[in-house]
Amino acid sequence: MAEATEIPSFRPSSEWYEDWPFDVDTSVQVEASVTGPAADPAVERFLAPLTQIQDDSVPDGVRVHYWGGFTAATAPREDGDGWVIVLESSGEDGFSSLQGAADDLADALRSTPGDVRLAWRELPATRADGAGRDGR
Repeated sequence: MAEATEIPSFRPSSEWYEDWPFDVDTSVQVEASVTGPAADPAVERFLAPLTQIQDDSVPDGVRVHYWGGFTAATAPREDGDGWVIVLESSGEDGFSSLQGAADDLADALRSTPGDVRLAWRELPATRADGAGRDGR
């Protein structure tokens, strides 16, 4: 099993929390970079309980899943070593849904045997696109 120190929890900055320019129509996002020899099974462990969205507008190689109040867009890293996962949520509980998704991802990675590494990057808030990717 991976060392917990190799898989940090997402700790958002105060600036990220303050970036709420569109009130409840704001979509908050965070990017997770998952690398290491066990990245593939670790990412699949995270995605297993989620529902995949079939959407023709999603670029080749990208998979989009949802659960509760968040979506997870997953794509191979450009260098071919691991995965990039963009977690996104919006609405009144956008921050808490996204924090819960980030915790679920970290827990799935920690419970996967083998070497897995995780790095977080806060993304700027955007305007939510209406119904959301899960069709609700």
